[in-house]
Amino acid sequence: MKTVFSITLFIFLSLPVFSRLQLPALFCDNMVLQREFEAPFWGWAEPGEIVAVKGSWNNIAVMTITDDHGKWMLKLPTPEAGGPYFVTINNDTLKNVMIGEVWICSGQSNMQFALSDTQDSATKAEIENAVLPELRLFYVARDNADEPNDNCYGRWEECTPESAGSFSAVAYYFGKEIQQRLKIPVGLIHVSWGGSSAQAWVNYNVLKNTPEGRYYIEKYRNKVASVRPGINPRDQQSPASLYNGMLKPLIPYGIRGAIWYQGEANTKEHALYAGLMNTMITDWRGEWGEGDFPFYFVQIAPFDYDDQIVGAALRDAQRRTLAVPNTGMAVTLDIGNPDDVHPKNKKDVGHRLALWARAKTYGESDLVYSGPLYRSMKTEKNKIHLYFDHTGSGLICTGEKPTCFEIAGEDKVFYPADAQIDGNTVVVFSKKVKNPVAVRFAFHNGDEPNLFNSEGLPASTFRTDDWKIITAKAPVTGKFDEDQKALIISIEPEEGWDIRYTTDGSEPGMESKKYTAPFVLTEDAVVRSRVFIDHNPSLLTSELRIEKHLATGKKVYYNEQYAERYSGGGDFALVNSMFGSQNFRDGKWQGFSGKNLDVIIDLEQPETISSVGVNCLQVVNSWIVFPVEIDVFVSDDGEHFTPIASLKNVIPVKPNQKEIHLFQSRFDPVKTQYVRVVAKNYGKLPLWHKGVGYNAWLFADEIIIK
Repeated sequence: MKTVFSITLFIFLSLPVFSRLQLPALFCDNMVLQREFEAPFWGWAEPGEIVAVKGSWNNIAVMTITDDHGKWMLKLPTPEAGGPYFVTINNDTLKNVMIGEVWICSGQSNMQFALSDTQDSATKAEIENAVLPELRLFYVARDNADEPNDNCYGRWEECTPESAGSFSAVAYYFGKEIQQRLKIPVGLIHVSWGGSSAQAWVNYNVLKNTPEGRYYIEKYRNKVASVRPGINPRDQQSPASLYNGMLKPLIPYGIRGAIWYQGEANTKEHALYAGLMNTMITDWRGEWGEGDFPFYFVQIAPFDYDDQIVGAALRDAQRRTLAVPNTGMAVTLDIGNPDDVHPKNKKDVGHRLALWARAKTYGESDLVYSGPLYRSMKTEKNKIHLYFDHTGSGLICTGEKPTCFEIAGEDKVFYPADAQIDGNTVVVFSKKVKNPVAVRFAFHNGDEPNLFNSEGLPASTFRTDDWKIITAKAPVTGKFDEDQKALIISIEPEEGWDIRYTTDGSEPGMESKKYTAPFVLTEDAVVRSRVFIDHNPSLLTSELRIEKHLATGKKVYYNEQYAERYSGGGDFALVNSMFGSQNFRDGKWQGFSGKNLDVIIDLEQPETISSVGVNCLQVVNSWIVFPVEIDVFVSDDGEHFTPIASLKNVIPVKPNQKEIHLFQSRFDPVKTQYVRVVAKNYGKLPLWHKGVGYNAWLFADEIIIK
């Protein structure tokens, strides 16, 4: 047999080798090949052409012949980690080739987020020192397509300050840690797109055979039908669009595994996410054909999405994805920013992904690589005991007691709960729930809980129940009725909804008043509504805070006009007795860009007043800053004003901070008909702000005169 093989090899090597060879972008100088692997090579040439691939580590050629379409593929055995080597493919030579570990790094904007986008001294030093010749980077150019592409755009580069700065920060920190721990070459293939959805990264033929995939395909078909003929609405959220444009060209390049940071774009359809991720991971593994390769992902960070709960529900769906074999999850509840969907701390994210790889892929058996993950529960009288995996050296909290726990009884209404650490368990209870049956943890979008293991890794969002998550909301609205001198409260129902409400701010349950028609309020109140569908409560409530005062419903004259984009509902927004929400995007806040809030309120008749308050919002990352000063003037004729009070703001402007504050001026009683209120805008944003030099916004939603 050896003689026959030798004659065959001689014949192949004696045949002419043509130079019309084309290679995918992945095969170029500086590439990294997966160590000790049958590394796939492929490309295009003339039909029937011989292709020979040879690595300098052993100079043994592997050969094949192109098919009728000129395509070819073969597998080249690779040695232990090392290099640099060169690889010869017919007459072409690829230089500076390394043998090591190769990882796919994919997702949306938080994976795409570049190392240079975190402009602080530590990152600057990191980039300056990023001379790591054994760390290689390949950045796939963004592209979407209706059909699978054969090739992509990109090239392998050694890690230098120039290449590292524009590369994914999460992938860089992950790859650097793996390379420095293993002391071998590491190659990172960065393939992400900001705002992309999970369904965009899955093969269309796989999607159409799953209920989640069919949902997204039908949704996209409806989108196509709604646009003008000839317009293609395909984008980075369209089913299979990024699989076709960016991922398919990489398959089946030899890899060790994948890391993934995505989920923000799928929050509104969180119920589909666990199934969708299972489909995607299974699809990738099947197409690469290398078994259940490691797939480690990042649980999305806290962020105050416009729709409450959806972010937390998505985080829980990610937790449930851990049921897929050989997966791992890096929790980021402690390193996010509820006001910024792109938190800047990517170093810890990369490190936490690397912990999973070091422990589960590379065998560091003594490593604590995950924070506490919920395992089971036990009910004892009016308390629930929670048990966890990955408690490390023990459970700890950073405050007096663990935060962000909720508990519910059979009615499925959750109440804030007390929690105590008891060894490696947590005991949860509430006076409002005598017979508890379920617990949820960190189940609000912006929750930043304080439960960790002793190694400093945070616990994940979780729930002990499997109840259907209903997120329907029945908005509470009010309108001041001049004839009745009262507020008419309305709640917007939909067919099939049973709406219950309270007026004292308490949680509405099935025992609360049923909403049937608008009703009148003559006193201060906090109205809350909850939707019930088939006796199942929505997780969300709508709330309207009402505080009547002398300016309620009175005429307002604006000396500085509010922004049309943030009108708060019009001229009466500042005197309608209704307070806005935590979400400045919901249309209840009135905004002034670079302008003062400067209004005159006609009380219609002389009134004795002794306080004026202005309710304001500060969200520094969104350029919304408290006023620097609030001045109050009074007048009998509406033309000649006398200053009566001045209140300077002493609340500092801090990044990553959201606050609502009532700036209230108190003074000796004075009788007046007209009140002028001037809240002075902060002005230009400071040097440390990303919007340095641009106008700050001033946001208010009520002026309270008493």
